Amino acid sequence: MYALILLLLLSGCKDPVVVSYLIPKSSSPTNLQAMPDERTEKPVFSQESKLPTDKLTAKTEMPLLPGMQESADAGPDIVFSLPEGWTDAGSSGIRKANLRVNDANGSAEVTALSFPGDVGGNLANVNRWCGQIELNTMSQDQLESISEPITISHHGGTYLRLQGPQKSILVGILPFHGSTWFFKMLGDTATVQANELAMENFLQSVNIHDSHH
Repeated sequence: MYALILLLLLSGCKDPVVVSYLIPKSSSPTNLQAMPDERTEKPVFSQESKLPTDKLTAKTEMPLLPGMQESADAGPDIVFSLPEGWTDAGSSGIRKANLRVNDANGSAEVTALSFPGDVGGNLANVNRWCGQIELNTMSQDQLESISEPITISHHGGTYLRLQGPQKSILVGILPFHGSTWFFKMLGDTATVQANELAMENFLQSVNIHDSHH
């Protein structure tokens, strides 16, 4: 099975050049074969074919460990601007925000969650999400290749795109004073893609109450 990774390479003042890498699942990153591609696309982790059910990541949901609910309850509140066409379903449980997106293409859900620590690190969390949308797990190098810097609530974080055969994910990951915030859109691929600008605007509008300032 091949994983199709699109990487945007920038060189000085030259125009962006997109190359596609076909990586055999068992191959190492040193065996990459570059294929020029004239399309200009944002860095995204995707695959051409559906991952067999028996190959999916076994655990795709974040387990609610002891203390997580208490930490969420004690965590800071957030305010944000609701994009046009989205519905605010209110906070509940460990979710600081719970939003719904419905359009002609399908539906998606946007959640904001905060956990103590790094919850296993970005790679473990991203690979769990890959299982949710029927993608193979990725390596640290692959994760770094699709990671983009983003500012959320005046703090630096990471923005990622994961595109599965039917479902896709957009997510902003924010380390914040000893905890980690996850702002994740999960839904039908067409809906997620159509709402990426709205997602970016939502992330820019987020303001987490910061008692450290």
